[in-house]
Amino acid sequence: MMLRASSSANDLELDLSLVRGDASESDAVQHAAALAALVDASINDLDALPAARSALVEATDTATMLDASAVVANFEMMTRIADGTGTRHPSDRLDSMSDISTALGLNQFVSARV
Repeated sequence: MMLRASSSANDLELDLSLVRGDASESDAVQHAAALAALVDASINDLDALPAARSALVEATDTATMLDASAVVANFEMMTRIADGTGTRHPSDRLDSMSDISTALGLNQFVSARV
């Protein structure tokens, strides 16, 4: 997964609890709550998106908001392309990702496929 690869490449410890946890409880990620609000609004509540963008700009700057928005858009695009083409991971890839999938609770999603 990209998160694991980028963590390894940058010699960073990966704490998966931050990905699915409460962003307001994190000291590990600067502006975590504002970033999480942007992601949540982008995916779940488009009416809240302008306020989430403004809050992130207020907490950081316009460039950070644009970068964060681009990351959200890229992940959304990759997911839609994979879903639309019916792309599936080979079984050996699924095996190598099982620890992360379990830690993130990915198998609990309705869309999880084996």
